[in-house]
Amino acid sequence: MRLIAVALLAALCRVGPAAAAGLDLVRIYTDDDPPYVMVSPDGQVMGGTTVEKVTRVMRKVGVPPSVLQAAPWARAYQEAKSHPYAMVFPIAKTRERMQFLDFTFKILDTEVYFYRLAARGDIQVHAFDDARKYSVCVVLNDYRHEYLENEGFLRLEVSSDSTLNAKKFVNGRCDLLPSTETGLASKLKALGLPRERVVRGIKLDKLDSALYAAFNKDTPPEVIARFKAAAAEVP
Repeated sequence: MRLIAVALLAALCRVGPAAAAGLDLVRIYTDDDPPYVMVSPDGQVMGGTTVEKVTRVMRKVGVPPSVLQAAPWARAYQEAKSHPYAMVFPIAKTRERMQFLDFTFKILDTEVYFYRLAARGDIQVHAFDDARKYSVCVVLNDYRHEYLENEGFLRLEVSSDSTLNAKKFVNGRCDLLPSTETGLASKLKALGLPRERVVRGIKLDKLDSALYAAFNKDTPPEVIARFKAAAAEVP
């Protein structure tokens, strides 16, 4: 028995503390969504306001940068939804997502509003229900897509990513865009358009729009606990 114990200890030393804790199986997914996440043309995560905190947590836990991968949002979400040890960020909390994901730590608080083009004075949204008669640009499986779909919005124009979604909106392919102020301003800047091109409307005040990093719920509790503890220690 002593020989077996010595052999196991030697094996753990060879694989290192991260592998011993199962951290070597962790994979973290995100998508290109400036300013929250910025991805280079060759698919490398370059930075962003949510990436900064997540990478600090990764360093604290001891997982290498290579576990962080960029993917289209629908795929990133599906990976985390389907596979233990998979994390996705930034992601908002919804009732449906809580069935599959542990919302491990909050990254930042945000507020979502409906926006219209300044030239579209014919669009009048004074209350949430007024928006139902207009077409709305959303990203596939994004929390705003899920929320509006659950609220009975029928005229949803779905895009595969947030940049294409913003382009469709400014090109008049839909009437309204649900967005944060920071996210919209960043996309307008990237498109070379002035902020005055759009008008902010009502706040979606019943939508929990805080952004989190979330693990698949079947990830071992000790792995999730390591990330929770690290997140509590970094700014």
